[in-house]
Amino acid sequence: MKAIGIVLLALAQEARKWQEACREKLFELMMGGGKPAKVAPDVKVIQRIEMPAANYVLEEITMQTLPDRRARCWMALPVSPKRKVGGVLAIHGHGGSGEQIVKGESLYWYGRHIAELGYPVIAPDVGSHELQHANWTLMGERVWDCLCAADYLATRPEVEGERLAVVGLSLGGETTMYVGALDERFVLVDSSGWLTTIENMKGPHCPCWNFPGLEDNFEFSDIFACVAPRPLICENGEKEPAGGGFPLATAKKVFPEIQRAYKVLGAEDKAQHDIHPGAHVFSGRLFFRQLGEALGWPE
Repeated sequence: MKAIGIVLLALAQEARKWQEACREKLFELMMGGGKPAKVAPDVKVIQRIEMPAANYVLEEITMQTLPDRRARCWMALPVSPKRKVGGVLAIHGHGGSGEQIVKGESLYWYGRHIAELGYPVIAPDVGSHELQHANWTLMGERVWDCLCAADYLATRPEVEGERLAVVGLSLGGETTMYVGALDERFVLVDSSGWLTTIENMKGPHCPCWNFPGLEDNFEFSDIFACVAPRPLICENGEKEPAGGGFPLATAKKVFPEIQRAYKVLGAEDKAQHDIHPGAHVFSGRLFFRQLGEALGWPE
């Protein structure tokens, strides 16, 4: 091996150690001092909606995520699939719901479209602003519910459990960042309408993003860097409002920091910045190009 190769290998090993330390710290800060123990999901189906004109059915479910906590999710499941494919965790933004995701309502057309392509989808409700555990954080409770939802999705007979994707807009893009960083099963990560800095979030935003220790230990680019070397798409619209939103000018300054982490791990081409002509909306231009390769192609 050439000398430069040895140097890059050493850098990559250090980068992976750094990523593991970051994951451990995020669990500590967000979830009551450390990664919680998994519990049996005890899934209960609330309702099942047949979709005669579609190739999938919808289910509203609740599931246990902690001994004293249940999460509500919606699922879109293919009818009589011919083969297993990977599944998708799809996450809504502020004011949204898992139901809107799977039904393709409001800004969340992408959940229904993913289901129409033949992929199993799970969409947890993550919009609560009522903290259940005093020693946790709102983002910790939301992210843990999402990780548990992914665990359940991976056990479904329709799903190839080691090939998962996660996608979300706004609050969903923020949650996607954490989920993709903390769980290496996600082989495709698309965070839309979120790429920004902590300083920008101190403006007129809902304060639910913040928690003690975050700024002392991380910038958001650090958390995104924990996704490397897996494929990452960050989406930003050219028409995002400059005041109080997620301005493109800020995102353009942040993305090179993420790319540097990918370069160390020999995967610079796996981090992509999808700059689309819209405002605070989901693009999917790069996501849908890569979905089949990442999760397999439904038949």
